[in-house]
Amino acid sequence: MIYLAVLLSIAIHSCYAGSKVVVSLYALELGASEALVGILASLYGAVPLFLAVFAGRLADTIGMRAPMIAGALCVVASMLVSALWPGMPALFATATLIGAGFILFNVPIQTLAGALGTPAERTRNYSLLSIGYSTSSLLGPTFGGFAIEYVGHPAAFGGFAALATLPVVALALTGRLTDVPRQEAAKKERSALELLRAPELRRIVISSGLLVSAWELYVFYLPIHAHEAGISPSRIGLILGAFALAAILVRFALPWVLKRVSEAALLTAATLFSAAGFLALPLFSTAVPLMALSFAIGLGMGCGQPVMMTLAYNRSPAGRSGEVAGLRLMANNVARVAVPLVSGALGAAFGTAPVFWINAANLVVASRLAGR
Repeated sequence: MIYLAVLLSIAIHSCYAGSKVVVSLYALELGASEALVGILASLYGAVPLFLAVFAGRLADTIGMRAPMIAGALCVVASMLVSALWPGMPALFATATLIGAGFILFNVPIQTLAGALGTPAERTRNYSLLSIGYSTSSLLGPTFGGFAIEYVGHPAAFGGFAALATLPVVALALTGRLTDVPRQEAAKKERSALELLRAPELRRIVISSGLLVSAWELYVFYLPIHAHEAGISPSRIGLILGAFALAAILVRFALPWVLKRVSEAALLTAATLFSAAGFLALPLFSTAVPLMALSFAIGLGMGCGQPVMMTLAYNRSPAGRSGEVAGLRLMANNVARVAVPLVSGALGAAFGTAPVFWINAANLVVASRLAGR
C-alpha cells in the first residue's frame, strides 16, 4: 500500500511544486515586483501555519482518509481559480488555497507512511515517500514550464487541476489504503507546544523548518533569477527538473548511505554542500551552468527531509505521531511565511543574489543543529 500512497502524493505534490513556477512567472508577466512575488510565496505557508497541528490531530483521531480527501479537493479548487479566472487576484487565491489543501493532505500521508508496515520498514517507507516528493518536484515544474511556453498560464493551472482529481477519486473509491491501526495517546490535556520541551524533537522541528525554507525559496526565486537572465520558461522548468532529479537519485541511495554514516554526519555534510551551491548560484546566468549547479544543490538538499521524517516519527510519543508531523510542518510553514517576505523585500532592493545567500545562511545554521 505504500506504493499507492506515494503515487497519490506525487499527484498532489506535482500540483503544489509546479504551481509555484507558474504563479511566480505569471505574476512577473503581469508586472508584479519581486516583493509582491515574495508575498505570493509566503501565502503558500500562511494558512498551513495554523492548520498543521490540527491536521495532525485529525489524523491521530479520525484517521487519514477524510483530511486527505478534503486536502485534495482544496488543491483542485486552487488550480481551477487561476485556470478559469486568470489574473493577479486569482493568483493570491491560488497560493492561499493550495497551501491549505496541501497541508491537509500532507500531514496525514506522512503519518500514514510511518504507520504502514513494521517499524523496520519505516525508513524504507519514508525514503519511498521522499523519492515521490522528488519525482513530483521534477514533473510539476517541468510540466509547468513547458505548459506556459506552449499553451499558456491558465491552461497550465487546468492541467494541474485535472491531475489533482485523481487522488480524490482513488480515496473515495477505497478505504483500504488508510486502514491502519492507531495508537492511543495518554489520557490527559494535550498541548502541541509541550512536545518542544524535548531537546531532540525541538532541534528536529527547527532544522526541518530551515531546510524547507531553503528548498521553497529556491523553487520560487530560481525562476525569477533565470527570467531576469532571459532564459525561456521551458528551460527554467528543466533547470528545476535537474534539482529534482538529483534529489531522486540521492534518496534511492539513502538506505545504503545510512548504514555507513550517522544521520547527524549525513545532514551536516549535505546541508553545507548545498550552502556552498547557493553561494555560487548568483554568479551564473545561462541555462547549462545553472542546470549543473541545480543538480549539485539537489544532491545535498535531497538528504534532509527523509531523515527528518524518520527521526520525527521515531521520537514521537505514543499516539501523537500525526501531531508531531503537524508540529514539524508548522515550523516549515513559519519559514515559508517569514523568509519569502524578507527575501522578497531584499530581492526588490538588491536583486536575487541576497535571497540565495540567505538560503546558504539557513543551511549553515541547520548543519550546526544537525551536528548536535
